[in-house]
Amino acid sequence: MLYNGSSGKQRLVDFPRAATGGETTLTRDRTAAAVWGQTLWTPGSTQGSVSGRNLKTGTTTTLATGAPCTPTDIQAVNTWLYWTCGGTAGVYDRATNRKITVPADHGPARLADGFLLRENRTTHELLLTDFHTGTATTRTLVKLPATDQNTGGSNGRWAVDRFGGHIAYLNGTYGEVSIVAGGVPTSPLAQMEAQAYSPSVIGRSMPWSPVWQLNKPSTWTLTLTNASGTVVRTLTGASTGAAVRPAWDGTTDTGAGAGSGPFTWRLTAHPRDGRGPDLTLSGTMTLG
Repeated sequence: MLYNGSSGKQRLVDFPRAATGGETTLTRDRTAAAVWGQTLWTPGSTQGSVSGRNLKTGTTTTLATGAPCTPTDIQAVNTWLYWTCGGTAGVYDRATNRKITVPADHGPARLADGFLLRENRTTHELLLTDFHTGTATTRTLVKLPATDQNTGGSNGRWAVDRFGGHIAYLNGTYGEVSIVAGGVPTSPLAQMEAQAYSPSVIGRSMPWSPVWQLNKPSTWTLTLTNASGTVVRTLTGASTGAAVRPAWDGTTDTGAGAGSGPFTWRLTAHPRDGRGPDLTLSGTMTLG
């Protein structure tokens, strides 16, 4: 998680496997910035550029926006990278290396999977700009009530789900929120980050608890196979968010101990929105 702290500093906080709080992994001067997976996106060293730094490996990638100014806002979702500066805005599609021009009027935008959302503060229309095909087209998603005006955006009376493509907004009735689909196809299921480690000891009170951070919710199956090629345990579940969080206590499907040694894990995740193919990941861990 990236947030702006005190004294003009920006902090990056990592939340480990156990949800017991986060730890600050990076402190930097405050600029436009965004994090997706293990990549931190910030303004590049030259105008019109954005730099992506892999927080694990330290490798960097530089993208040219084509604008003669330094980005004042950067947002990242999947392969999409949004920037704005000097009254212009654009989206860079890292999957195809396409530069897409998008509107920069009507206030701050929020990036989602394949589209931008903005509020026209004069007409109170919620505007959706769909760019997933490479060409930006804008339409009115909903007319917000003129009463109970707020500043808009994720801290106001509407918000967009970056992982699922739905939009929530206050509908004018006290305490009620409406949710509407953006109508833009979501990206295929993909891994953002993973924490799959080899434990020294596991059990019911301290299970093996890997985390696979995906780009949208899924239903999943995890199998553990021992060195002789026998599947000893199958775990299933459904993520309410984008993270897959199984827990294996070291027993087989029959309840017996699985023993020590190397195991191969295989994760198959199915997108809950039904869009795109299943995602299959595999690796090894050693128990004991």
